[in-house]
Amino acid sequence: MHKRVIISAIVATLALTLVGANSSVYALSGHGVSYGPSFGSSTYAGSALGSTPMSYNDGLTINGDTYDISKYIQEIPTKTLYVGSPASITAKLWEYGGTYRIQGLALFLNVKGNNPSATSSDTWVQYSKVSGVTVHDPHNILGNVTADVKYYQRFMYVTFHMTPNNPMSTSGLILTAWDNQLSIGTAKVLNAVNVSYIPFAYH
Repeated sequence: MHKRVIISAIVATLALTLVGANSSVYALSGHGVSYGPSFGSSTYAGSALGSTPMSYNDGLTINGDTYDISKYIQEIPTKTLYVGSPASITAKLWEYGGTYRIQGLALFLNVKGNNPSATSSDTWVQYSKVSGVTVHDPHNILGNVTADVKYYQRFMYVTFHMTPNNPMSTSGLILTAWDNQLSIGTAKVLNAVNVSYIPFAYH
């Protein structure tokens, strides 16, 4: 189990290291052309492979608010999560060959700057069809994390549920998903979330 977790983390880190700034996908597949999971981008040449490219603008949902994350890097209004209050983060995924190909999703937090990377993150959660949910949270920010996966029409929805334990200053989010050919899709979201104590007036 520990070995599988390490391998999955390496795959996710490779995705964020190797993806070019002008592309939402980096294909690690060793044969033919492969297109990775998408968070809304329409840049795939899916039609050349007998499928129609798909674009959408609701690839990320945080506590019920949806955001367009179809670009490789984008900025959204900062969303505040509260210590002790349940929160959810959902990614909407599509792949030209079918969502059944998608094997997992990693979400990196506690990252700063205008071009955040996985190497600058020390807090991450991951859902994998192989190993389930894995959490790396040395500052005990996220508390207990669970995930659920749903399939609807042509999409796969991965939702992480958490109840934060400690504050976190404003952070970007990095999402990366991979398929059964290790083709990878990535979205970086600047200044996406912070975690704060509930204001005293609301107690």
